[in-house]
Amino acid sequence: MKKNKINLEVNGDGDMAYLVLPNHPGMGKAGVAVRHVALRTIIENYQGPEIYLDFDSDGNMIGMEFFIGLKNINERKRGKC
Repeated sequence: MKKNKINLEVNGDGDMAYLVLPNHPGMGKAGVAVRHVALRTIIENYQGPEIYLDFDSDGNMIGMEFFIGLKNINERKRGKC
């Protein structure tokens, strides 16, 4: 991805998306996001799709994951999406 650009990647079903921010080192690189913060953990009474903020090892936000219809990221990891 070109620096200073934002890119939105959506899966074929349209129920998951990833917003790649300008300082993301590149999709497909393992271990880039070392911290994931669920939006529901920082906004009281949040009612909406599951959104996770991804951070690199320096604490920079590098992307955002969006999941429609999932209760939490563990469902995705168990293959329920």
